[in-house]
Amino acid sequence: MKTFNVEKDQLIKIMVKSEGQERLLSWRWTLYTDKALIVHESFDRFVGQHVLFTGYSNQSFRKRLLPALKSERDAPYVIVVFKKFDEGAKKAQFDLLLFDKESRIVLDYLTEK
Repeated sequence: MKTFNVEKDQLIKIMVKSEGQERLLSWRWTLYTDKALIVHESFDRFVGQHVLFTGYSNQSFRKRLLPALKSERDAPYVIVVFKKFDEGAKKAQFDLLLFDKESRIVLDYLTEK
């Protein structure tokens, strides 16, 4: 698990290394209003947008990193969880969780905040 405290439009970049290839996972938030956070993410040239809330069922997004080898349960993925918003500092806190039962992934954190 890795925690990030992120300012508006600050890009989080993580290099996903696996099986001889490197792909970039990135995300940033652009708007916080009415306890909702708008997040834009990109992985392997596919982009997405999410509306996340703390304390609700839609407080995270999941990115599958590789196809499954044996069963769908073994496919490595990350979950990015919106934990809280600091109104004073205007920063959002995220936790990144890696699920990789077969240790096929190495993450290189290009953003350290």
